[in-house]
Amino acid sequence: MTDPALLFEAFRRNARVNALLLDDLSDEDLARSDGQGGMTVAQMLSHMGASRGGWVQEMSPEYAASTLALTGGQSPWSWHTADLGTIRAMLAAGDEAAVHAVQAHLDSGEPFADPHGVGTFPTHPALFLLYMIVHDANHRGQIVALLRQGGVPAERLDRLEDQWNLWRT
Repeated sequence: MTDPALLFEAFRRNARVNALLLDDLSDEDLARSDGQGGMTVAQMLSHMGASRGGWVQEMSPEYAASTLALTGGQSPWSWHTADLGTIRAMLAAGDEAAVHAVQAHLDSGEPFADPHGVGTFPTHPALFLLYMIVHDANHRGQIVALLRQGGVPAERLDRLEDQWNLWRT
């Protein structure tokens, strides 16, 4: 794998899918949970945004400042909010930090740091972007399942799924 351009494009599309989902959610939606102790929709979205900053802080800390500024000093791994604007800002800052960190490591040829031995994508830094795409898709699926269980009309769920057609363009 020598040209990560397609992966960068996929990551940008993933950001668009996240934005479309955020555009469709209400405060009532953000409070939905499985009632069994699982994360609320807001907590899942917060986790999606903050996990980028957490990973970047681990692997390439010089690019994590924009995400860490939004946590108010909290660890990205425990940070969450129910404010949609802040979630949107965290996702955008995390996406930007991830792209810059990956590009810098591709340019330098240096692998990501791995201070805790957790496996920080040693074969290719761009795989971090793929990891985040899959991670987001997992949580978006959980969110749609919670919306469905909460009685959101099928037409609205169909509209959400139709918006994700941008992957095929």
